[in-house]
Amino acid sequence: MNNYKNKIILITGASSGIGECFAQTLDKLGAHLILTARSEDKLKEMASNMTHAIAIPGDLSDKDFPEQLYKTIKEKNLNVDILINNAGFGFSGLFLESAMKNYEEMMNVNMYSLVALTHLFLNDMVERKDGGIINISSLASFQSIPYFSMYAASKAFVTSFTVGLYEEYRTSGIKILGVCPGYTKTNFNIRAKMQSKPVAGYLMSSQQVVNQSLKAYNNGKFLIINGKINSFIKAITSLFPRKWSLKFASFVIKKGMNNNQW
Repeated sequence: MNNYKNKIILITGASSGIGECFAQTLDKLGAHLILTARSEDKLKEMASNMTHAIAIPGDLSDKDFPEQLYKTIKEKNLNVDILINNAGFGFSGLFLESAMKNYEEMMNVNMYSLVALTHLFLNDMVERKDGGIINISSLASFQSIPYFSMYAASKAFVTSFTVGLYEEYRTSGIKILGVCPGYTKTNFNIRAKMQSKPVAGYLMSSQQVVNQSLKAYNNGKFLIINGKINSFIKAITSLFPRKWSLKFASFVIKKGMNNNQW
């Protein structure tokens, strides 16, 4: 874990959940942090309580913000060593129950801003022949999930993009890791109208996800499914015919929705 000491690390969605846990953990490891999220007050409070951290608040659903963030960081004469694209959100329900504006915001945060920030900072990393990117995806990225259709699709994009990027730049001195947690206790659950208790009864903490992810990044892995149970679930469901997987996913999600767990 000492590899993170004095590294300049940019974390998106840093004000809560997995992003906040990344920030707290990396601060203890001696990293110099750049924190961004919409929650300005929370972000500034976090930064003030850390050894080396600055807050640059902003909304990643705004397509102009990634470039604004990049320019602000360059104006401070900072070079980002590791980019952690953690920001993301989703919500459950029938596709037509949400307005297109909501889906546009979700696609901007989950996909567009992630790609834009990767494009901006990866270019600098390639020139230096050093750096790394951690993209937070989801276990949901490995199959279509009814009632989470848009979220699962956006995370499928993240996983596919990250793995492809790894192969393109693996000989360039750049580490690239895709992180695929399952059900994790975070504020994402609140925005997605979920309760903290999952249908299947298996709940990981943000700290577990962060610890496993940082270890995987250190070891040069390009993809991690957090938790042995989640790895087992992915392996088993991949053996099912797609119709069976869809029916199983639909049953689980419907049950959770009926119990106000999603």
